[in-house]
Amino acid sequence: MCAGDFVEVYSHPNQTEAWDAVVTCFFIDTAHNIVEYIEIISKILKPGGVWINLGPLLYHFADALSFSSQEEMSIELSLEDVKKIAFQCGLKLQKERTIETTYTANQRSMMQNRYFTAFWTMTKG
Repeated sequence: MCAGDFVEVYSHPNQTEAWDAVVTCFFIDTAHNIVEYIEIISKILKPGGVWINLGPLLYHFADALSFSSQEEMSIELSLEDVKKIAFQCGLKLQKERTIETTYTANQRSMMQNRYFTAFWTMTKG
């Protein structure tokens, strides 16, 4: 999925309450507007549907300057604020923990980046 595709594809009316589950892995921090991502995730989940997330909140997005001639603003919320927005969108926290993990790492390499990632499951009320 390329930058901007998530919003374009899943904000379409035919996606409303179409999914039993949404899994985001190292993804939500790619948004220009993370609130919009959370609203879409809530909208596309069926009642009782599950959102499973794993990833850091490093806030980066591909091709930031290719969308306009000016640098675009990015909404960069804390983990607590992300959860508050999710709750306001009708999602309920079921499980939450921090998981230490790597991302595209060579396990035999002497250099590896480690992330302390947010893991949660939320259900749509």
